Amino acid sequence: MDKVLKKSHRAKYLLGMALIALPLFSQGQSIRDNQHCGIKQGQPLSNAYGPFDSTNPQHRSKLGVVLKYHFNDNVRRLQGKRHSSDLDYTLRAIPNYHQALYAVSQYEQRGLLKGFYNADCYFKRALYFQPKDAVSYMLFGMHLQATKRLNEAKKVYQRALKITPTAAELNYNYGLLLFELGEYNAAEKAAQKAYQKGYPLNGLKNKLASVR
Repeated sequence: MDKVLKKSHRAKYLLGMALIALPLFSQGQSIRDNQHCGIKQGQPLSNAYGPFDSTNPQHRSKLGVVLKYHFNDNVRRLQGKRHSSDLDYTLRAIPNYHQALYAVSQYEQRGLLKGFYNADCYFKRALYFQPKDAVSYMLFGMHLQATKRLNEAKKVYQRALKITPTAAELNYNYGLLLFELGEYNAAEKAAQKAYQKGYPLNGLKNKLASVR
């Protein structure tokens, strides 16, 4: 009987230890490699669901279930509970989902992106996944600019401009960067392209007027 009781207590002890270790194991599993960003050169990104290209019309029917459960209004607006895991899931399933890329940049700038890839990695994954996506390049440029890596941002914006050289929003944001770098003539040219396309915000125009 004593042996049976000892075995029973031992089984309960091992079960308890396993239950304690489970969340720790799960947390460890969520940690990402921010050096390589889960990218294996020459191999496509992989995920249990997807990955899907947000710019591909043939993939649009696949996006809804991800957005419903992992990128709802609260996540999009970064309201309520901590959202690192939802942003991570969204950007693994849809690596170049533009609103989620913008959100992950904002989330990291608030110091809230914990235990997953850093924002740079999500942008690098998006561009590895779909290298012709000018909006992802622009959003990465905006992120680099917001985190004061201006020369890196300039290179990324220029990559975007090779894809869509006359895009209004892209030229507007590029102009803001050039202004911040003190390249006023180049900023003026970017502004002209943006406003010729009807870009509605006057921020860049006002900045340029202040140095004329």
